[in-house]
Amino acid sequence: MVIQFALSTLLVTSLLGCAGLPTHSNPPRYLDEVFVKDFRSIAPLDCTTADVALTHTEAATFFSRARVLSSRQIADNYPVAPCFVEGTLRADGERCDWRITAAATGFIRCGPNEWHFACDDCGELFSD
Repeated sequence: MVIQFALSTLLVTSLLGCAGLPTHSNPPRYLDEVFVKDFRSIAPLDCTTADVALTHTEAATFFSRARVLSSRQIADNYPVAPCFVEGTLRADGERCDWRITAAATGFIRCGPNEWHFACDDCGELFSD
């Protein structure tokens, strides 16, 4: 009986992971101390700092406007960008890491929890 329960729990956990759901159901409510730390590109000739040149304030604006989606929804509905900015912030008082791509998608990771974001109303943050 214990083994059957453990296997059932493992199956449900695996299925949820495959569905691309956030690892925590409640995204942070209060973000502050948003700090842009670095820019990275896996295609430096195609995707440059000009494509995602966000200030600390603009990064905070991105997260305030963006919707929380599953990683699967992001993968299925948004382009992949080969460059991004990353940094740190406080989410509900906890120190977290974040990333925002040139495709106006991103994530916040606080320990084992991760939330994925897409912002359809952030065009002016990414224009030259």
